[in-house]
Amino acid sequence: MNYDRREFISRASAALSLPLIPSVFAQDSGEIQCLVYDADGNPLPQTALARFHLCDLLMRPITVSFAWGSGEVRFRPPAGKPFRIAAPLTVPGFGEVFVYADDGGAGCTDSSLRSANPLVLNYAFARDRMATVRKVEADCKQLGVAISPETQQRIESAQSSLVRAEAAPADRTAQVRASMESLRDSLWAGEMLVLARARAAIERRQARTGFLFGCNGFGLAGGYPETFNQFAAVFNYTTIPIYEGWVEKEKGHPDYSLFEAALNTLVGSTILPKGHPGIWLEPENTPQWLQNLSYGETKKYCLGHVSQAISRYRHRVHIWDVVNEAHVQPEVDRGMNGFTREDNVDLTVSALRTARETDPTCFRIVNITGTWADYYMSEHPDGTEWQRRPAPWQQSPYDYLAMLRDAEAGYEAIGLQYYHSGRDMLEFERDLESFNHFARPIHVTELGFPCSVAPFPGQEKYAFWGGGNGGEKMTWHNEFTESVQADWVESIYTIAYSKPWVEAITYWDFNGRGADGFVQEDGTPRESYHRLKSLLERWRTQA
Repeated sequence: MNYDRREFISRASAALSLPLIPSVFAQDSGEIQCLVYDADGNPLPQTALARFHLCDLLMRPITVSFAWGSGEVRFRPPAGKPFRIAAPLTVPGFGEVFVYADDGGAGCTDSSLRSANPLVLNYAFARDRMATVRKVEADCKQLGVAISPETQQRIESAQSSLVRAEAAPADRTAQVRASMESLRDSLWAGEMLVLARARAAIERRQARTGFLFGCNGFGLAGGYPETFNQFAAVFNYTTIPIYEGWVEKEKGHPDYSLFEAALNTLVGSTILPKGHPGIWLEPENTPQWLQNLSYGETKKYCLGHVSQAISRYRHRVHIWDVVNEAHVQPEVDRGMNGFTREDNVDLTVSALRTARETDPTCFRIVNITGTWADYYMSEHPDGTEWQRRPAPWQQSPYDYLAMLRDAEAGYEAIGLQYYHSGRDMLEFERDLESFNHFARPIHVTELGFPCSVAPFPGQEKYAFWGGGNGGEKMTWHNEFTESVQADWVESIYTIAYSKPWVEAITYWDFNGRGADGFVQEDGTPRESYHRLKSLLERWRTQA
């Protein structure tokens, strides 16, 4: 290509202005070098790469050793299966989210990466997101889904920027900036497309009269009476607490008064209660006397709690989160005795069997957290390098469910939690659909998004389960406001409700847990409450 003198000097200056990333690692012919920059072309600081990871096409993080410095990560590609390269990235004009390189959706492999080593991740993220957007666009057209002019403009703009990035491999600054512009528009386009497809699917169906729209009802016994009408105007389903640590603080002296008070609040209403949970070996909600027993003793007492609770309320409560988050509990580093993954599966299978024996009509849910397996992304030293690997008692939700399937566990639904986790709506839909493989109904059991980042008591314990340390502060759509919270709620509900195998959605909380709630402490509804109320009224009256 011929440039005049002024354009040549301009391009050369731009190229020279990009900070070079001198490798701090010894060369290894078997490694892949990834370079990643911010939107201005500066190498990302090492701290910004703390959540870099590989995962397979089912979003299960892959244990692999990394070495990284400013703007650079090196790793030896895992053999045997395709993978995705993921990192959180601030994309001006969209927000901070995890973005993925996956060779156009097919998954990266050792051979696919050799032709571009070093790999400029900004370009790879933009290229592969565009490939996914094109696939969703084609699917929408095949289904007859109307694509709005705004969406089409985003697609075309993303493609145009990607072409500019492809044409500038020797001008790293220009390539990175064009890639980030493409990524901005393709992130928006992907969300617009999956939402248009979901809305079209909803419009094609009649109202789902048996669908459960729920919300955490932990405050029903105290404080909720003032806002009960607000609650009942939207929700037909609620989760009420029966943690063993709340019920039996003293061994042999159970007290169900809090649970009963919450249940009594529902008398005369059409709100269906769910008991939560039968078993949850999390330190803050497990009595001291149960925290450091052997597996055999723990199993005995936990099954006793499940049997006693379900037997006591079998005529009033028919839905139970029988086991909660067993794939990551108990946490040895928080004072609990640890068990093996096999122990956790055995405990789950036994609890589900106990629930059915106690009440043959019981609807049993296996409740799961951290669906992207974020806990795998902790940093663990391994000699002179760092690894992303789970603690010995942890496993991904998908692998846990696969072990339950192999053990022929009996249960009625999979429960999935989706707190704000730094993913966009296209990635949310991808993750939700990955669990349909198990051919069980899905209940979205916990869901939450803050309308501000103002701290609240206990917030630090939730940060890791969002997008990692500080995960709740990853700014989807650029900021945290009541309007952005309402957008997130409406988007998540629309996608989930459009899936025929999703049968329930429960938000967490109604008027508690700081900025996540629908209602402020003084009872004033937030925009998310009004938006969801209007949305559900439309769906419920759909002919």
